[in-house]
Order: sequence, then C-alpha cells, then structure tokens
Amino acid sequence: MFSARLAACLLGWVTVSAFAATPAEVLLKAADTARTANYRGTVIYRAGGDMESMRLIHGFAAGVERERLVALTGEPREIIRLDNKVTCLLPNDRKLDLKRPALKGLITNVTAQSLKDLASWYELRDVGTARVAGRNCRGVALNPRDEFRYGFEIWADEVTGVPLKVVLIGPARRALEEVMFTEVEFPASLPDEAFVPGLDPARFKAITRAEPAMKELSGGAADISDFPLRFDDLPPGYKVTMREQRPGNDLRGKVEHLMLSDGLSAVSVFAALGVAPDKAFNGLTQMGAVQAYGRSLGRYHVTVVGETPVATVEAIADGIKLRDTTATDKPPSPKP
Repeated sequence: MFSARLAACLLGWVTVSAFAATPAEVLLKAADTARTANYRGTVIYRAGGDMESMRLIHGFAAGVERERLVALTGEPREIIRLDNKVTCLLPNDRKLDLKRPALKGLITNVTAQSLKDLASWYELRDVGTARVAGRNCRGVALNPRDEFRYGFEIWADEVTGVPLKVVLIGPARRALEEVMFTEVEFPASLPDEAFVPGLDPARFKAITRAEPAMKELSGGAADISDFPLRFDDLPPGYKVTMREQRPGNDLRGKVEHLMLSDGLSAVSVFAALGVAPDKAFNGLTQMGAVQAYGRSLGRYHVTVVGETPVATVEAIADGIKLRDTTATDKPPSPKP
C-alpha cells in the first residue's frame, strides 16, 4: 500500500507562483490553501523496487473538501473522503468507514510558528528547478539536522505552486519513497460525479470496528499524566500531539495509541495489556522507510512505529518507562 503520509503531502496545494516566493513562503502558502484547490491527475508511488499507480481527484466547494483515490494497479480499491469522513473500499469486498478530526498532511501542518520551530530540526533550502509531468517546477528541501529524522523534497509547479513531486530522503541523500504526478490538470470546478466510487459500495461488507476516542493535542506537549507509561529522553523536538483510546480506559484487552511528532516526522506508540508472550513482537523490524520496535514492559507490550530512521524508534522505545512501579503486578484502575 502506498505511504499515507507521502500521499497526504499531495494535499498541500498553492495558488501563487512558486518562483515568486522564497522556500518558506512556498510552504506557508501551500498550508494556507491546502484544502481549497481543484486538481486531478495520475500519480505514481515508488519505494524501493515497488511502484503503484493511482488516479487522484481533489475538490473544494461550498466549504467542503472532497477527495477520491483510485488504484490503477494491483487489486481494485478506492478511498473516498468527504472532509474528515473516509470510506475505504478494499480487496475481498471489504469496506471500512472512518471518521477522523482535523485530517492533515505534511504540508498542511506547516504554519508560520511551526516553521520557526522546525528550523531547529530541519534546514530549509531551495534546490533548483526540474520538470515534472511536463511542467516546470521549483524544488524546496527540508534537510534534517540530526540522525532522528528523514529529509523531504517538495517540487512545486512554477505557475500554480502545486507540489507535483514529493520525495522522502534518507541517509546519503537516498530517495526512500516518492510520490509524483505523471499528468495533472486544474479544473475550475469538479462535478459531483467525479467523487462517486467506480466500485459498487453495495457489494462491500462493512468491517465492524469501534471508533476510538481521539483527542488532537494542539500546541505541543500534552498532559498524559493518566497514561500508564512515561517517556524519558525523547529525541529532540518530538512531543505527544495526539492520543487515541479505544472505549474504556483500563487498557485491558485494548490498545492505546499516542502520536509523537516534531512537526513533520511522526511516530506512533501503541500500548496494550494482555498480549501473550508467544504473540508479542519484540526487537526491531524494517519495511522500506518504516521502522517498528517492540518490547515488553511489565504487563504492557509496547510497539513503536515510524517512518523515521532506526535511531528514532529505538530511542523512543528504550525511553518508555512504567509510570507506576506497581503496574507490573496489577493493571491500572478504570476511571469512573
């Protein structure tokens, strides 16, 4: 499956000439107009030797953002989004409905203040010009200042400022993942029919899952004093930005999810009770640019997953401690 994070980068559209602005202005304008442009085209996603092709349609009208993503390779599948409501039509006739507050991509997270904060962790540079999808583009790079984050390159269309190519950059300037338009157009409007799935939703069986209670924590580090684990020695710049809980607060038989971010890069931490030792994932594994690190901590099993360097997930996982030393003997008491 293509990287959701890199695909989300494509939502950072702008409507002024990228060449008339500094790199910082390009990113800020992209964030300001991220939801309000109409565009459609063919996108390819490449990671290692894998490549997928997709049809991407995005529109904004009457204050409502709509998006449709259609797989052109592999098994038929589609994703339809109406603001924060997402319907995934998956292989084997499965349908998953999700609702997420404040859906954001890489570029849409950028603000004037966050760009100042990011300067501590990334160097923002102009990296020249290139042609993408037959259009002249300007490149902007966010180069990491340490070993705890990857870099990014965003290639913006000369006329519209639209990012037509986004690359995740690893050590030695190696491209780890890439999302790129091969053809694109910017219609003044899009008909409702453009967002109707080509697959028949009636034949799909809904996947039943309890919606988590999600809290997005704006403005930085969050109060997680009731979380049974604590974070010591986080990599520089990373802080908790989101907390997601399945129904119930005792974690027994459930999973609690925290998102840690430096403003661009993100790492998920999953904590669960009752994981059988023979089913617990321990140690480090890697799939492309994504690292996962699992460890047991008392009666908890913790999994740290991130599209980051190995050093990041290892540092976060190794720094997780039991908040209450008695947690090795009993689970936390549920809240009233």
